[in-house]
Amino acid sequence: MIKIAEILRERSDKIIFVCGSPYHILITVALIMKADLYGKCGLILPAYAQKNIEYFKEIALKMEQRGSVCKVIKKSVIRRIVGLCDIENFAIMERVLKELRSQKRDFFLVNYMWNRALVSYPASLWFRYCKESIFIEEGCAQSALPDEKAFVLWLKCLYGNQKEFWKDDRLKGVYVQNKELFSNYPIPELKQFTLNVDFSQTEKQELLDLFVDGQDRKEIESLRKEANGILYTQPISEDGYVKEEEKIRIYKELAEYYAKYGKVFVKVHPRDTTQYDFPEEMILKGNYPSELLNILGVKFKFAVGLCTSAVETANAETKINLNERFLSELKYELQEL
Repeated sequence: MIKIAEILRERSDKIIFVCGSPYHILITVALIMKADLYGKCGLILPAYAQKNIEYFKEIALKMEQRGSVCKVIKKSVIRRIVGLCDIENFAIMERVLKELRSQKRDFFLVNYMWNRALVSYPASLWFRYCKESIFIEEGCAQSALPDEKAFVLWLKCLYGNQKEFWKDDRLKGVYVQNKELFSNYPIPELKQFTLNVDFSQTEKQELLDLFVDGQDRKEIESLRKEANGILYTQPISEDGYVKEEEKIRIYKELAEYYAKYGKVFVKVHPRDTTQYDFPEEMILKGNYPSELLNILGVKFKFAVGLCTSAVETANAETKINLNERFLSELKYELQEL
């Protein structure tokens, strides 16, 4: 991450970050702090889920108070199909660039919203008009996503998503956490990326103030004192991989199995809307990104998940990421610690 911060610090252009999750925003804020970008950057925060939209608005308000331009966008498939999203997003682009005193073709883009097939919308809109860009992976589970059907890809491209973006000479780097997991991607010269860098106490406090409210701070302190392990969920029913009942069964099985190794807390993914029947004190209710716990020094005996990047960034003695190919294979096997 320090290498990316150095690249951004040396840019004379204004910088636009397109973030689709709290994890993306965490990386972005870390880069802004390390590269001293307050006052010369804008954050575009698109989301479908209302829970994420409200959380993004809270963060956006705090970032604006620190000198960054922020716009939260409610994504809608229907509105995009009828053409309203383009109208709204072009208007947002004009406002953001005006506030930054920049213009099309003159800004540098940092984009998290992409996969091996295409650039996601509305990041594709910003990529179309940037001067240059780098891409950072959404999460290390991204490489496990199954291919979309040809018709779906054709339809997305019809609506403006770029294919074969790696052939665009304005793209100056694609950063991923584990290059081996992307070996089947047709992207040349992948670069190494990691969030595991040192943060000063002042920087940690700034991240805490930005992402965590009073109730969440109590929750994090409970983790420090009581947790042996942490279980991360994924929105596998929301994304259509399994039925809701099957997802509940899976995470209930994981929670019960790993409880034999100590007290387990469940960190629900920001897009996971399932109402689990775990004891209330077992569920972590904060919207903050899981990776923040590592930065704050919260340690676990074990971390468990199902095809999730959160396990890889956890500060845990044992990390168990059950079947990184679950999204394609839809099966897993329980593993002893």
